[in-house]
Amino acid sequence: MSITFDTYLDLAKKGINNKEHRVYAEGISERYQKILENADSRFKFPELLKRRAMFCKYKAINELEKYLIEFDFLFTRRGGRIIWASDHEEAKKEIIKLLREKGIQKATKTDSKTANELQLKETLQNAKIDCLKTETRVGITGVNFLVSDIGGLVICENEGNIAVNTSFPDIHIAICGIEKMIPSLADLDKFLHLFAAHTSNEMLPWNTQIITGPRQENEVDGPKELYLVLINNKRTEVMKQVKQREIFHCIDCGACTSVCPVYKFIGGEPYGGAYVGPVGSVVNPFMMDFSHVAHQSYACTLCKRCTEVCPMNIPIHELILQNRKESVRRGFYVTLDKSKIKQLRKMMIKRTAMDSWLANQMLKMNYKKLFGNQKIFPDLSQRSFNVRYREQNTIK
Repeated sequence: MSITFDTYLDLAKKGINNKEHRVYAEGISERYQKILENADSRFKFPELLKRRAMFCKYKAINELEKYLIEFDFLFTRRGGRIIWASDHEEAKKEIIKLLREKGIQKATKTDSKTANELQLKETLQNAKIDCLKTETRVGITGVNFLVSDIGGLVICENEGNIAVNTSFPDIHIAICGIEKMIPSLADLDKFLHLFAAHTSNEMLPWNTQIITGPRQENEVDGPKELYLVLINNKRTEVMKQVKQREIFHCIDCGACTSVCPVYKFIGGEPYGGAYVGPVGSVVNPFMMDFSHVAHQSYACTLCKRCTEVCPMNIPIHELILQNRKESVRRGFYVTLDKSKIKQLRKMMIKRTAMDSWLANQMLKMNYKKLFGNQKIFPDLSQRSFNVRYREQNTIK
């Protein structure tokens, strides 16, 4: 769902005034600081581990077609079935079609970012399919990683309820974006270590499943039928960007969101989708309508905290800057903004203008409204560094 600029501002104000969100965000931030203090200390060579994991994802994203073909062959050979979905509408349509063909009226759904991207809970309710937590014929889950060389799904959790929903139902439907691919099972340990260390302060997730197909002969549990819904939904639009494709090195640990000052204040609702915080600022303009959501790439202080805490060394703040350049290249600005910038530039390159009262007046006139009621636009000092330096060194 694309969120226009005016709607974004309204939802942001709502988030700022939401005390429950502020308390929640403060708690998450405090908890994550403790995790961050210990994350790297768990590994002997943490930077080497991150670089190797980053290289694996680099290979997977840049040669994605090759790995998808290999995965498809191995996954289907063991009885799994893949549903290729070009966008979220097709994915929802195919899931509902499958459930109706099987005569399913109740399904179990676990939380996942991809399910939220599809607004799957609402979709099931609209189709009059009850969405429960346990013990139905169908279990619907997300996926953390796709492993190409074994045709396997990797699902991580710290509770155990997902394992129940993949073991006992007759039908398991897994939902996943194409960017979750990693090349080899030999690479998996790197990602599991980084994911666990940056989410739960552990060496490994408490419960990790590697699923390579439906129940085989002589196996006592597992689904009789296994379906994987593989979703594009404009991910290839992001991958076409030379720099921004790096955002799909992400392992969804949530570190960047936990330290983001913008998310801390406004919450996730203004982003209008499953991707929020710094990652949302990068991918949403491409996965939604760039002309409507280009403003999300400007909802960033460029404090670099997201980049500093990312276990995959993704330069997130640089990707947000790339989005801003792309926004200007596509002409997503109003003529008045261009005129204001031109006037300010003329003023700011003139020392006499910057040292006069004119600077404060021009800045306040053009940008005071953007600060809203939460901030007071600061005054520039009338005695700038240039003035003080000249006075101190008696330069006329």
